Amino acid sequence: MLKRIFLILGAILLLNQVEGKNQVDLSHPMLLIIDTDADIDDMMAILYLLKNPRVDIKAITTMGDGMSRWEYGAKNISNLLELVGRSHVPVSYGARKSLSPAGTFPPEWRNDVDKVMGIKLPTNPVQPIRERSSDLMTEIIMKSPNKVTLFCIGPLTNVAIAMEKTPAIKENIDRIYFMGGAILVPGNIVGRPQGYKNIVAEYNVFLDAKAASDVFNSGVPITLIPLDATEHAPITKQFYDRISDDRTTPAANFVYEVIKPYAQMQKAVKSYFWDPLAAVVMTHPEIATYRNLNLTINLRKGPEYGRIMMIKQGPTIQVVTGVNSSAFYSIFLSTLNNHPNIKQNHNESK
Repeated sequence: MLKRIFLILGAILLLNQVEGKNQVDLSHPMLLIIDTDADIDDMMAILYLLKNPRVDIKAITTMGDGMSRWEYGAKNISNLLELVGRSHVPVSYGARKSLSPAGTFPPEWRNDVDKVMGIKLPTNPVQPIRERSSDLMTEIIMKSPNKVTLFCIGPLTNVAIAMEKTPAIKENIDRIYFMGGAILVPGNIVGRPQGYKNIVAEYNVFLDAKAASDVFNSGVPITLIPLDATEHAPITKQFYDRISDDRTTPAANFVYEVIKPYAQMQKAVKSYFWDPLAAVVMTHPEIATYRNLNLTINLRKGPEYGRIMMIKQGPTIQVVTGVNSSAFYSIFLSTLNNHPNIKQNHNESK
């Protein structure tokens, strides 16, 4: 019965999806704060954005209760900046714990991410700043003469804390792009982190469902890129072959090294460009289709904790329902291969 309901809802979504109307002003780069839990796919998305002249990255805020551990995430992101010559983008340490602890990622996953999968990164002489991520986020947003966009690719703890402490920041946030949740497809929770087998939630929501709920209810415009959309962007042998033959920058080579094991074992393990897809959708909204949905998050402990649910009345969230996969792969690769002589819109460029 549940499967039948999902099929009906899926048909409704497909019938009602519309072309995206978000506009990217190419004459003025998007003022951006990246909020991340420093996972490996976060790093691929961050590299894409660092190479993209459509965004002006004001800071990268990290949090410690997602994929990477608190003491590793900010340092790894800082070293990633050094890889592409962007050493002075501010990186901060975020919340150590979520607002609604619900377990963690499997320890072996976190170990791999803390070690950046064994990929060697140069050491950035510029250390992460000690200002808390929520405070840095608030300071940048409140002082900005123009509205700031948040690109969130981890649990929403830092954003929720910032909004709770300084509600006025909501007025100067243009939009939040959030990679998280599952609408009609299965979730990705492994094991029984709350004592229940959960097949409907996604980690970025599940690990701090209260924070996600608070942000959804904040009134700030949100574009959600759920697992439903990212399933259109698998890591394929075809893309691996393309980047293997076309990796002329350290950024492209890093992505090549990351996806090599996944591409080689894709028949056994399916993996996707989760956060990179969200980054490309943000900078090229024309590659996606969207539907405005009223959504809520289940906060009741049990087998559906953290599930995103469609409701008749509630916060209206713009949800990505489909993407042009071919366009995604081409834009992602070509941007990674941008060379330093292509103008970058950031304060520390010379």
